[in-house]
Amino acid sequence: AGKSTFLKILSKSIDCSSGEVIITSGMKMGVLGQDQYAFEDLSLKDAVLIGNKRLYDAIKEKERLYTEGDLSDDKVNARLGELETICVEEDPMYECEVVIEKILEDLGIPSYRHNDLMKTLPSSDKFKILLAQVLFPKPDILLLDEPTNNLDLNAIEWLENNLKRHEGTMVVISHDRHFLNAVCTHILDLDFYSVREFSGNYDDWYIAS
Repeated sequence: AGKSTFLKILSKSIDCSSGEVIITSGMKMGVLGQDQYAFEDLSLKDAVLIGNKRLYDAIKEKERLYTEGDLSDDKVNARLGELETICVEEDPMYECEVVIEKILEDLGIPSYRHNDLMKTLPSSDKFKILLAQVLFPKPDILLLDEPTNNLDLNAIEWLENNLKRHEGTMVVISHDRHFLNAVCTHILDLDFYSVREFSGNYDDWYIAS
């Protein structure tokens, strides 16, 4: 009990009754969303892209200005320059669309569906989009609550391989011991008001505890 609450405290979505959560300045945190219906009117690609909100907002404003703005207006052109700077900072290789398409295909969603709206997807695939959304920006800190829920075996294998390559900090809640064995290097055992840390994966924790 308390595992999901612990994750919410780490993400600062709820306040802790004592103590403090300290995150190094400049570090980006990604939290796996749980609301599968939060992005119903976005295309699949946009629902993933919005995982990097700064990049998403800049791209969408650029598109709007090019479509509706007066390109002879100096203020419009100045704003376009600012937005282009943001895009370069967030996506210096201009590869976000290719990266998103690859993630979706790896998760078993064919390319002809990438521009479909989220509302057209079955629930199992909606969760895949939320997973892609949190992984796409490559955050320094990943908080994942039951990330294997509703995933098929191929998607779980893809997720395991992706997380093994993750170079930052990762906190995972899962009831899938095979998944925990595959991706975890430390286990935190939450018991009422105490937290104990064990080195190793789930099997190592089981033996040690």
